[in-house]
Amino acid sequence: MIVSSLVYLLPELSLSLGGMGLLLYGVFRKQSSVISSVNVAAILLLFGVGLVLPSSHTTVPLFSGQLVNDVFGQYLKIGILIAAVLVMMSTRKALYSDHIYQTEYPVLILLSVVGMMLMVSSTGYLSLFMGLELQSLSLYIITALKRDDGRASEAGIKYFVLGALSTGLLLYGISLIYGLTGSLLYNDTAKLIAQQQGFDLSMYVAFTFVLAGIIFKISAAPFHMWTPDVYEGTPTSITTFLATVPKLAAFGMVIRLLMNPFVEGLANWNMIVAVLAMASMILGAFAALNQKSIKRLIAYSTIGNAGYALIGMVSGGQSGAQATIIYVFLYVLATICFFACLGNLHRRGLPCEEINDLAGINRIYPGTAFVLAFILFSMAGIPPLAGFLGKLYIFNEAIKAGQITLAVVGVLASVISAAYYLWIIKVIMMDPLDHDKWQGVETYKRDIAVTMVIILIMLTLTLFFIKPTLFIPFASEAAASLFVK
Repeated sequence: MIVSSLVYLLPELSLSLGGMGLLLYGVFRKQSSVISSVNVAAILLLFGVGLVLPSSHTTVPLFSGQLVNDVFGQYLKIGILIAAVLVMMSTRKALYSDHIYQTEYPVLILLSVVGMMLMVSSTGYLSLFMGLELQSLSLYIITALKRDDGRASEAGIKYFVLGALSTGLLLYGISLIYGLTGSLLYNDTAKLIAQQQGFDLSMYVAFTFVLAGIIFKISAAPFHMWTPDVYEGTPTSITTFLATVPKLAAFGMVIRLLMNPFVEGLANWNMIVAVLAMASMILGAFAALNQKSIKRLIAYSTIGNAGYALIGMVSGGQSGAQATIIYVFLYVLATICFFACLGNLHRRGLPCEEINDLAGINRIYPGTAFVLAFILFSMAGIPPLAGFLGKLYIFNEAIKAGQITLAVVGVLASVISAAYYLWIIKVIMMDPLDHDKWQGVETYKRDIAVTMVIILIMLTLTLFFIKPTLFIPFASEAAASLFVK
């Protein structure tokens, strides 16, 4: 039984062993091995993609039901691995400009990815907790990796303390569910809820604590407070990872939790999720309007986008899960591309901390300015770009579920949030160039890897709004596998 289960965990095992090997390599090579270690880690991640692809598309329970090999998990794992590769390739040269010389960085990335892969394939609370903590502990360390920076240390402490609080809430909810069902498997929770024909008071309490614990991971209100400080306090290369790959894994975890153990209580929790979605969208839209820091603005944008993605969960059906998967994938790609452009500017000597630092860059770097404008228009949901289609699928699910108020709030929040995206575009394209600031900008050797990442993402987003039918079947197949009995 164990051996047959391990075969399906070859991607996770290969990344774990590879991470241990990189750790030993870094001990002997020290600072000189950072870039080479990142390159090897990216190769290991691509090798992991190759191991996931041949997996059977049938649903296979593993380790007595604690994990599962299914299409949903496979596609999410592939997305996580590819997103991690894109982040590492787009930030590897920025590590030196951010003064991150620790060879532990790629090792922690690999270990966090292993945790994420366990999260999206968990069908038991024990395996969920193990994957979640492996990811979280790695991210806590990555956040504070720049030890000589007071802001990074502060961000790491805040992230750790609030993360520990969310872990406590999650564990308490899991303990209540175990007391009610006598089991740590999702299916047994679903059976109990079906027998009771919904939630009783004790299940409401247990669900509330579990939901509070997982909402923290996707930066949704009211458990969002760590996001702006952590994003602002960490170097750009690390913020890029924090803002993208973990969100993909966290939403995969949320989708499976809501669509598997708690789907029988949909009528009990859909209004709770709708309220959380509205709170996140409103907070993200209004709080970002007065931000001057690029990272804090993106942090509040992340909170708002978490609200949009939660809308797909309200319907509780296959199409809702599909819409959330599509939206999160589009958001992650756009965010990686945005930070890759900022990294390019940062390596040229421009700080790119404040929005006004981007003033007039189209006059010097029109290519970078065009990509930034394209990504920001897409994030704002301007038709017919990919971001617009993503929001269209999400709002359509709210209307189908009869949540008209939720859809209206979402549209209004999207209109408000467009203001700060358009403001950044205006600064980039129309504001005068500060020549004194740009006199100190150095010439640099172009990083082909960053350029390739930007081109690949731009082509993907462009192809999505030209012919979305090329991508939608994958999301539909992944969502459908969640409802296979």
